[in-house]
Amino acid sequence: MSGVCGGFIAFYATGGPIAMTGFFLLALFWLYFTITAYRAARTRDFEKHKVFMIYSYAACFGAVTLRIRLPLLTLLIGSFEPAYRIVAWLAWVPNLVFAYYWVRRKGLQIG
Repeated sequence: MSGVCGGFIAFYATGGPIAMTGFFLLALFWLYFTITAYRAARTRDFEKHKVFMIYSYAACFGAVTLRIRLPLLTLLIGSFEPAYRIVAWLAWVPNLVFAYYWVRRKGLQIG
């Protein structure tokens, strides 16, 4: 449900179309990963479920990384709005990259 709400409020994000697109894509990925994990569990494909829950958690954790990175980036850049545009992507893309490498390192397979 959070992905649906996130997709809706993305259209009202501070920072214009750059931030809006970042947050909207985050919402879409989050929904996709969570729904895919749910469907995998329903079909008893627990390996696939595990992989997609890792990705879902990485997307969800974007809320935490945003709150850590935004103040630091605002201090570094010296202005809130440009920092917000950047963090709209920096909050979740590195999390998914990390999740990808985590899944590969653990040798987990989809399908």
